[in-house]
Amino acid sequence: MSKKEQTQVGKFIEEYLNTRKEISLIIFLIDIRHNPTENDKIMYNYIISCGLPCLILANKADKIAVTKVAATTQNLQKMLNPIGDITTLPFSAERKIYTENVWNEIEKFLDITQNT
Repeated sequence: MSKKEQTQVGKFIEEYLNTRKEISLIIFLIDIRHNPTENDKIMYNYIISCGLPCLILANKADKIAVTKVAATTQNLQKMLNPIGDITTLPFSAERKIYTENVWNEIEKFLDITQNT
Protein backbone atom coordinates (compact mmCIF):
# COMPACT_ATOMS: atom_id res chain seq x y z
CA MET A 1 0.00 0.00 0.00
CA SER A 2 1.39 3.38 -0.94
CA LYS A 3 1.93 6.17 1.60
CA LYS A 4 -0.98 8.08 0.05
CA GLU A 5 -3.27 5.06 0.41
CA GLN A 6 -2.09 4.52 4.00
CA THR A 7 -2.97 8.13 4.80
CA GLN A 8 -6.43 7.76 3.24
CA VAL A 9 -7.10 4.52 5.12
CA GLY A 10 -5.86 6.13 8.34
CA LYS A 11 -8.25 9.05 7.92
CA PHE A 12 -11.14 6.69 7.20
CA ILE A 13 -10.41 4.61 10.29
CA GLU A 14 -10.01 7.70 12.47
CA GLU A 15 -13.31 9.15 11.28
CA TYR A 16 -15.07 5.82 11.77
CA LEU A 17 -13.75 5.33 15.30
CA ASN A 18 -14.63 8.91 16.27
CA THR A 19 -18.19 8.86 14.90
CA ARG A 20 -19.46 5.36 15.65
CA LYS A 21 -21.00 5.20 19.08
CA GLU A 22 -22.01 1.53 18.91
CA ILE A 23 -18.49 0.08 19.04
CA SER A 24 -18.36 -2.66 21.66
CA LEU A 25 -14.85 -3.87 20.95
CA ILE A 26 -11.93 -3.22 18.62
CA ILE A 27 -10.25 -6.42 17.50
CA PHE A 28 -6.73 -5.43 16.63
CA LEU A 29 -4.98 -7.96 14.36
CA ILE A 30 -1.24 -8.30 14.27
CA ASP A 31 0.97 -10.91 12.63
CA ILE A 32 2.35 -13.30 15.23
CA ARG A 33 5.42 -13.95 13.07
CA HIS A 34 6.74 -10.39 13.27
CA ASN A 35 7.33 -7.67 15.81
CA PRO A 36 4.71 -4.91 15.66
CA THR A 37 5.42 -2.45 12.87
CA GLU A 38 5.45 1.31 13.38
CA ASN A 39 1.98 1.39 11.80
CA ASP A 40 0.81 -1.27 14.28
CA LYS A 41 2.12 0.81 17.17
CA ILE A 42 0.53 4.00 15.84
CA MET A 43 -2.84 2.29 15.41
CA TYR A 44 -2.66 0.64 18.82
CA ASN A 45 -1.81 3.96 20.49
CA TYR A 46 -4.67 5.64 18.64
CA ILE A 47 -7.15 3.01 19.81
CA ILE A 48 -5.93 3.40 23.39
CA SER A 49 -6.11 7.19 23.21
CA CYS A 50 -9.74 6.95 22.08
CA GLY A 51 -10.56 4.90 25.17
CA LEU A 52 -12.09 2.11 23.11
CA PRO A 53 -12.11 -1.45 24.41
CA CYS A 54 -9.57 -3.57 22.57
CA LEU A 55 -8.58 -7.20 22.10
CA ILE A 56 -5.27 -7.96 20.39
CA LEU A 57 -5.27 -11.03 18.16
CA ALA A 58 -1.92 -12.43 17.10
CA ASN A 59 -3.05 -13.90 13.78
CA LYS A 60 -1.33 -16.59 11.70
CA ALA A 61 -0.56 -18.64 14.82
CA ASP A 62 -0.66 -21.73 12.63
CA LYS A 63 2.49 -20.49 10.87
CA ILE A 64 4.77 -20.95 13.90
CA ALA A 65 5.53 -24.00 16.03
CA VAL A 66 2.83 -24.81 18.58
CA THR A 67 5.50 -24.80 21.29
CA LYS A 68 6.33 -21.15 20.49
CA VAL A 69 2.80 -19.73 20.32
CA ALA A 70 2.39 -18.85 24.01
CA ALA A 71 5.82 -17.24 24.38
CA THR A 72 5.49 -15.31 21.13
CA THR A 73 2.05 -14.05 22.11
CA GLN A 74 3.39 -12.91 25.50
CA ASN A 75 6.30 -11.16 23.80
CA LEU A 76 3.92 -9.27 21.48
CA GLN A 77 1.81 -8.36 24.52
CA LYS A 78 4.86 -6.88 26.24
CA MET A 79 5.85 -4.88 23.16
CA LEU A 80 2.42 -3.34 22.59
CA ASN A 81 0.86 -3.35 26.04
CA PRO A 82 3.53 -3.79 28.71
CA ILE A 83 1.14 -3.14 31.60
CA GLY A 84 -0.95 -6.08 30.41
CA ASP A 85 -4.39 -4.55 30.80
CA ILE A 86 -5.42 -5.60 27.29
CA THR A 87 -5.76 -9.26 26.42
CA THR A 88 -3.56 -10.63 23.66
CA LEU A 89 -4.50 -14.01 22.21
CA PRO A 90 -3.16 -16.24 19.44
CA PHE A 91 -5.45 -16.88 16.50
CA SER A 92 -5.51 -18.58 13.12
CA ALA A 93 -8.17 -17.53 10.66
CA GLU A 94 -6.96 -20.05 8.12
CA ARG A 95 -6.95 -23.19 10.29
CA LYS A 96 -9.55 -21.97 12.81
CA ILE A 97 -7.41 -22.82 15.82
CA TYR A 98 -7.41 -20.98 19.17
CA THR A 99 -10.91 -19.76 18.35
CA GLU A 100 -12.58 -20.88 21.58
CA ASN A 101 -10.50 -18.52 23.75
CA VAL A 102 -11.10 -15.68 21.31
CA TRP A 103 -14.87 -16.18 21.30
CA ASN A 104 -14.90 -16.39 25.10
CA GLU A 105 -13.17 -12.98 25.29
CA ILE A 106 -15.49 -11.44 22.69
CA GLU A 107 -18.53 -12.71 24.57
CA LYS A 108 -17.27 -11.03 27.76
CA PHE A 109 -17.32 -7.66 25.97
CA LEU A 110 -20.72 -8.35 24.47
CA ASP A 111 -22.12 -9.23 27.90
CA ILE A 112 -20.71 -6.00 29.33
CA THR A 113 -22.21 -3.80 26.61
CA GLN A 114 -25.58 -5.55 26.64
CA ASN A 115 -25.88 -5.12 30.41
CA THR A 116 -25.17 -1.39 30.40
